[in-house]
Amino acid sequence: MSLKLRIFILLVMVCGLAVGQNDVQLRLKTMESNGVPYFYNNDIEITVQDWLKNENESTSIFYGRLQYYEASIDRIAQKYGLPWFVKFIPAGTSGFEPRYRDESGAAGMWPLAYTIGKKYDLRETALFDERRDPLKSSEAACQYLHDLYHIYGDWLKVITAFRIGPIRLNQVIHGLNGDLDFNHIYDALEPEERLPVIQFYAALVVLHHAKQYGIKPFKVESQDAVEVQSVPTVLPFKVLNEKVGVGLSDLRSLNPEFRADMVPYFGTPCTFRLPAAYVGVYQSKKDSLVYWIGNKQGFIPIIRTDTIAVVEGDSSINLVVAKGDQSVTDSAGVTPPVPKTILTTPADKKIWVYYRVKSGDAVYTLSDIFDCTPEQLKSWNHVAGNNLSVGSSLKFYVLASRKGYYLKLNSLTIAQKRNIAGVD
Repeated sequence: MSLKLRIFILLVMVCGLAVGQNDVQLRLKTMESNGVPYFYNNDIEITVQDWLKNENESTSIFYGRLQYYEASIDRIAQKYGLPWFVKFIPAGTSGFEPRYRDESGAAGMWPLAYTIGKKYDLRETALFDERRDPLKSSEAACQYLHDLYHIYGDWLKVITAFRIGPIRLNQVIHGLNGDLDFNHIYDALEPEERLPVIQFYAALVVLHHAKQYGIKPFKVESQDAVEVQSVPTVLPFKVLNEKVGVGLSDLRSLNPEFRADMVPYFGTPCTFRLPAAYVGVYQSKKDSLVYWIGNKQGFIPIIRTDTIAVVEGDSSINLVVAKGDQSVTDSAGVTPPVPKTILTTPADKKIWVYYRVKSGDAVYTLSDIFDCTPEQLKSWNHVAGNNLSVGSSLKFYVLASRKGYYLKLNSLTIAQKRNIAGVD
């Protein structure tokens, strides 16, 4: 950026402050010249301030992940003629976490619904979900964004439809008698449906200007990875860990599309990624791995897996599940998920903690991060349905030993809470 341009921007910001515009408004006004549609309200202002708190270094983590995936997303976005700012869309929903999954079943860093993944040729079985593959999901997401822009021609509507679906957005527009003014559309949306736009602009302001705000990225370690062919049976990550020496965390981070800590087998061997340093060891032990898996006491290789047939109707989609030889569990986080019911002993003292409901909070997200069931949340707080009143107080019966963790949840942003729920 030239010195003259820097001086001009500084003068614009000073003049703006003189007439009552704040820092967030001025940054958005400046970015408008770079193609970002201008939109500002108090919801965005509050969310930006939450991001700037950088609670538990979550903003630094998102910033580090953005830097890690930025070049790949930019390359794919340019392929479809998309503007530079689309890379900030995942920040406010998944925090760029490939293994993210929300309460609706949408998965991946963008995240994408099952039907959208299917439409853009992302494969999914009980063991395998390409929505969680960073490159393939980015390809599908950019195609989807391109198609949505062809429909709406307005990035505010596109970002909204990308998350809540074009059918729902069209219902809102129809309810406004065809009014396409986004300010009116925004007011007609449910609070949780406004979040895609709120979080997008908050992420855009904070992460694009992270250096000026003094936010440092949490470094995401990159490593050389090589695609290798698996063996003619299901290959558990645990076997690769024990026999080849690869860390489980490395296997999970390099292969987020595999849902159950194992490389599946669909009649022909799959490919998967290994750190380059372990490829030679793996190739030398490949044949013995098949023998060891086949003869390991108590382990039954899975040859078939659950398949999902999709029957599409006019307004609904029915999933018909055909069971395979062995059921599996999605491993969305660092460790396999456990039931939400907490078994207590006399030493596990429990106490009540209180939480103030924020805009965008949902029963399922709160029950997930407070380690209870939706039914328990409703029973403890005499909530009849799934609607929560912003500003109301909820109580949760939790382990006293984790009191500090639960109290901190009051200060987290919606994106941070959803990220915790996605990997918990």
